[in-house]
Amino acid sequence: MTHPEMNELYELYVLNVLEPEQAREIDEHLRDGCAYCNEHLAQAMSVAAALSGLAEEHEAPAHLRRRVLAAVKPEIRGRQWTLAIAALSAACAALLLIVLWTGVSLRSSRARVAALETERRQLTETVEILSRSDTRAVEFGKAEEPHGRVFVNRNHGVVFVGSSLPQIASDRTFQLWLIPAQGAPESAGVFRPNAAGEFVQVRTEPVDLTRIHAVAVSVEPPGGSPAPTTKPVLIVPLG
Repeated sequence: MTHPEMNELYELYVLNVLEPEQAREIDEHLRDGCAYCNEHLAQAMSVAAALSGLAEEHEAPAHLRRRVLAAVKPEIRGRQWTLAIAALSAACAALLLIVLWTGVSLRSSRARVAALETERRQLTETVEILSRSDTRAVEFGKAEEPHGRVFVNRNHGVVFVGSSLPQIASDRTFQLWLIPAQGAPESAGVFRPNAAGEFVQVRTEPVDLTRIHAVAVSVEPPGGSPAPTTKPVLIVPLG
């Protein structure tokens, strides 16, 4: 397998959903100290870390943390990416268990459960798009500036993931846009980076790749705008 062929597989490798034969080929490259694979594996780990950031952080009791970690035993291929899998697994576990240790009222619990269900659905939708063989991955940016990847699937939507977008005021939000070759931009939702500066935005509607040629990010009022009101801070061509 060549490096260009592997480019679409590193995220699946980190998430431990890659076919065994393909995973073994990447294993072999890593054992040989392949600089290309190590670099792209690090980027894939950043994606996994950003996915785990979809769930808010909460301090779990020590005994519950031990039980969760004891239950999560992914297949071991190497220390680096195993940590990423553990982080993602912990995020999923948090979505199911957090209500057990938050001392809130019944009404607040119900609202929190609804929010956690939304976060769980985002994680599921993201993994679904990443795991599709016909999903395209487009890298953008570099360290110390906005960077990450856009994953686009014609039938299942878009995952926009990365870090280092500029700081914005607390009363503003980022809005993702699908930019057609002709016509008005289409909103793909609003988002804000987490405390670590990482972000994930998922849009699960089909994407007409014959018409959409780029994605862009602008700064908008809370709730977003029907059309961009500021100059985009980031434009990523998909061609």
